[in-house]
Amino acid sequence: METIELTTTEFRQNQKKFLDYAAKGASIIICRGKEMFLLNRVRPAQTFDDATMRQIEVARQEFSQGKTTTVQTKAELDSFLNAL
Repeated sequence: METIELTTTEFRQNQKKFLDYAAKGASIIICRGKEMFLLNRVRPAQTFDDATMRQIEVARQEFSQGKTTTVQTKAELDSFLNAL
């Protein structure tokens, strides 16, 4: 498939169009000043093994059941992370 190079402004103005291209296999290169970013479609099977996908599904179920922890301050975050 093709490679498309565009600016961040062009991407913002036509996100759906370029995400559709990426979904079909195109490589999208987004240029911001001297930086370049590559946008490609990633399928979960390409990224995560079965065990990781099961953990993700369990986490989604727990989230939908409200089994979450909310932190609002840095101190709460530090306390939460230290308890892990």
